[in-house]
Amino acid sequence: MCSLENDWHRRKRRVELPGGRPIAFVDSGGSGPTLLLLHGFSDTSRSFCALEPFLAGYRLIIPDLPGHGASAMGDAMRVSDFAASIDRFLAFLGLSQLAVIGHSMGAMTAIELAARRRNDVSALVLLSASLRPDFGSSPLSREICALRDPIDPSGQFLRDWYSCSRPVDPEFLSKMRMDAAGMPAAVWHGILDGFADTDLRRSAMRVPAPVLCIGGSTDPLFDGSHREALARAFPSVRSVTLDGYGHNPHWEDPQRVSALMLPFLAEARIV
Repeated sequence: MCSLENDWHRRKRRVELPGGRPIAFVDSGGSGPTLLLLHGFSDTSRSFCALEPFLAGYRLIIPDLPGHGASAMGDAMRVSDFAASIDRFLAFLGLSQLAVIGHSMGAMTAIELAARRRNDVSALVLLSASLRPDFGSSPLSREICALRDPIDPSGQFLRDWYSCSRPVDPEFLSKMRMDAAGMPAAVWHGILDGFADTDLRRSAMRVPAPVLCIGGSTDPLFDGSHREALARAFPSVRSVTLDGYGHNPHWEDPQRVSALMLPFLAEARIV
């Protein structure tokens, strides 16, 4: 387990955005350039605790996305709504000139945010991303639609949802399942519905910053077709597929993932 993980909840700060909706976040307080890290569907900022030690030269801003963890729900639950909330969050903190690292739904949010903040986002790292995440009428979609409160953190659905292709600390996964079970079923359903309308191809074309896409070859949510679409989507993009890794490579091997990110971020010359 990452060294700071047990203190994660205690480290969270809160700011109240206009409209009275609080956003919770962890600020590493580092003295280097700013990295914004955006977690995936049903996760919280805890998702990045294992990466934090490898990014010690940067100031990390890691929010709970709206409706997740300790952050209030926003106006709606589409990727564009999450991006709008994080845009307001950055403006409230007075942050600009940053790089963004996003995982899964957080990567989708990062794409939309970078399209909005074309002059502020100097680099984009996308972990297990998709431009069109619609799950249609798949078995997974039906399982999410069947969720009812209270959600059991030890139930089969969340055990499957948080399964990984490589060994991950079981205590960390248990905490992630607890975080996910705390999210109301209505939020799960609303986000799933929003995915059906999500198409980020135009937003990707508007991102001038260099992009690094990292995905696992055994990702059960976004297969090779999603990675190929990402590799074609941006004006400047590098794509890396990790053989034998799943949907959560930053949990499965944070050292290897950070070793891919750090040279890329250094080349981007974040200020």
